[in-house]
Amino acid sequence: MSEAAEEFHFSPRANRASEINWHPWSPEAFDEARHTGRPILLSISAVWCHWCHVMDETTYSHPGVIDIINREYVPVRVDNDVRPDINQRYNMGGWPTTAFLTASGDILTGGTYLPPSTP
Repeated sequence: MSEAAEEFHFSPRANRASEINWHPWSPEAFDEARHTGRPILLSISAVWCHWCHVMDETTYSHPGVIDIINREYVPVRVDNDVRPDINQRYNMGGWPTTAFLTASGDILTGGTYLPPSTP
């Protein structure tokens, strides 16, 4: 089992979401964003959330999406029930929330469930 799979909750059904280099919400994640110049991709999910599971199984399991996220962003995953303070600040109107943040934590844009693009 990968370190991400041990630290974060993913859909119980088959998925590849743990292949994303998820960071916990931490000063180190924001330091990395500052150092690399990459924005934060914040995923707020919950174990009880159907659409969070769907996003793990579709978007976060798409090989192209995994590659882009790992290359272009500092991915941060937050459990709504563990960190309601983060959810209160960044929730985009439901779960899952996907927010794109600056290295200082300002919101660039965001949404809820984002399906993978189709060619």
